[in-house]
Amino acid sequence: MKEIPKVLIVDDDPGMCRSMKALLCNNGCALETSHAGKDAIGRMDKVFFDLVLLDLFIPDMNGFRILEHINRTSPDTLVIIITGNSSEKTAIEAIRKGAHDYIKKPFEPEKLIKTVGNCLDQRKLMRERSQIMEALRENEQKLEAIFRASPVGISLVINRKIDWSNETLNRLLGYEKDDLLGQNARILYRSDDEYIRVGRKLYARSETALVETQLERKDKTRFDCMLCSCPLDAADLSKGYIVAVNDISESKRLAAQLQRAQKMEIMGNLAGGVAHDLNNILSGLVSYPELLLMQMPEDDPLRKPLTTIQKSGEKAAAVVEDLLTLARRGVAVTEVVDLNEIIFQYLKSPEYEKLTSFHPNVELFTHLEAEILNILVSPTHVSKAVMNLIVNATEAIPAGGRIVVKTENRYIDKPVSGYEEVVEGDYAVLTVSDTGVGILPEDIQRVFEPFYTKKKMGRSGTGLGMAVVWNTVKDHKGYIDVQSTEGKGCTFTLYFPATRKEKREGETTLSLENYKGNGESILIVDDVEEQRQIASGMLKELGYSVVSASSGEKAVEYLKTHEVDLLVLDMIMDPGMDGLDTYKLILDRHPGQKAIIASGFSETERVKALQRLGGGPYIRKPFLLKKIAFAVKEELKKPVFDDRVFNEVPGRAKQVQSQRLATDL
Repeated sequence: MKEIPKVLIVDDDPGMCRSMKALLCNNGCALETSHAGKDAIGRMDKVFFDLVLLDLFIPDMNGFRILEHINRTSPDTLVIIITGNSSEKTAIEAIRKGAHDYIKKPFEPEKLIKTVGNCLDQRKLMRERSQIMEALRENEQKLEAIFRASPVGISLVINRKIDWSNETLNRLLGYEKDDLLGQNARILYRSDDEYIRVGRKLYARSETALVETQLERKDKTRFDCMLCSCPLDAADLSKGYIVAVNDISESKRLAAQLQRAQKMEIMGNLAGGVAHDLNNILSGLVSYPELLLMQMPEDDPLRKPLTTIQKSGEKAAAVVEDLLTLARRGVAVTEVVDLNEIIFQYLKSPEYEKLTSFHPNVELFTHLEAEILNILVSPTHVSKAVMNLIVNATEAIPAGGRIVVKTENRYIDKPVSGYEEVVEGDYAVLTVSDTGVGILPEDIQRVFEPFYTKKKMGRSGTGLGMAVVWNTVKDHKGYIDVQSTEGKGCTFTLYFPATRKEKREGETTLSLENYKGNGESILIVDDVEEQRQIASGMLKELGYSVVSASSGEKAVEYLKTHEVDLLVLDMIMDPGMDGLDTYKLILDRHPGQKAIIASGFSETERVKALQRLGGGPYIRKPFLLKKIAFAVKEELKKPVFDDRVFNEVPGRAKQVQSQRLATDL
């Protein structure tokens, strides 16, 4: 709706007021009159008037006081002075003091109408200009707020100097507010060559220049970014250009992390398949020598070479164990352990003794917290992680130096380096630091990749050591941090979640005689003939009656007309049914059938599903006589689990099932 201008006529002569009002009534404005100064001021304090026609000579108040009040309280109001011929000098003085124009009495009607019209037109222009300026100010404030809130660093460069920068850019570069102002734009580029290259593109073709680069902060550290230079006016580069800096270091880190995860997944799948095949092959090198040694007299000259074969097989099996850790598909057995004890056991081992003999100039010191918190982990995997860290540290000090192994309790409530978030709580922390050659910055991100090594392959292990460390920490829901300075050494810090569970007292080692059977019948189900032969030989030697089947289908068929006390089920049999599907069909005819699970490689969930159905412990190939003997003996001692029987007694089935799972190997 069009706004109607308001006009106030201030004159002590009512007749004059009526005359002017009559003349101006067709000007499209709202007219009011006042005959006294105080009354006029009172009205102006309540209502805004676009124009005031003011007689300077009013009995109750000097006109200059009224003009002064208008200037002070309503500076946007225009004033036309009305005065007699003899007071023209006074009117001119009023104009100097802020009045817009004046009219002398007596005046021609046209003169009044024209002067007021011109004044109202100017007031209209002033109002429009004011609205435009207000809109510009609002837009400027909005733009400034947008620029300041932008996650992208933005600066204005004029004549190669930084004229303005937002808070994001200040923060990215590590400067305080206004510190960048007046700086040469060279500070925004990694090198002079890059500055010149972008400048040539900008000035030669007057176009936007976009480069991926690194910027240097005030503290001399660098970060990855995408830098964009864009001229304000392509036709006039003297007006300056905008430089936008987008920090892409986090996105690059996440992309690299995803790429590493995908690479680890591919390597894991490959390692898992290789490990399964190797474990089947290694059974002949590990299990057969053990079986033959049991049957061989102590003075037999073949004992020594057989023992050598067995040890070599066990070493190869340890490498396969690393592959399974890399694949993250081994079925880990967790125990409550003391991290200090794992370190002590390794430092007393023959492997560590051999390591020190090769590196006599390396000293190892321990600083172990006396009351270290217990952790619930796979002792084998954590022990191997400790070994790999110490071996890695030792080999990083070719000229001699020092290694420090430290444990401590820590409460973590903020992210660890390399992790966006952590689970708050207590952790047992292992730190292994050395004074060696250190790791180059570009190598730190790849140090945990399988087979990524700066050492000569074949001379320093398999190339899986640090990958095993990473997977061990990951599998136990822990965190790992690496800090290194080239030429000054390296520090690996491992965080393992603490547990409030207590350690179980060590069990007394029993003689193999305690594990022997009494003719109980066992069915071995395995698709590999050598595995069936090895397991049959071991179990027969232990006093069991053994038959075997080369597939799940044949096992199901055999049990249609026979019964056995125990199954030894291979998990992966190809082609045909796996161990889980075989067991399900067997349970239909033989509810509560006892079984132990055997495989060189297994999916954890399939194993757990079989155990939930009543299956017993899992044992890893290649078979060791004591492990299979203990597993068979313990499973045979357990009460029969028949869900159709125990369903009649609420809670009993779950109780027996939980007893089975609690004793898994």
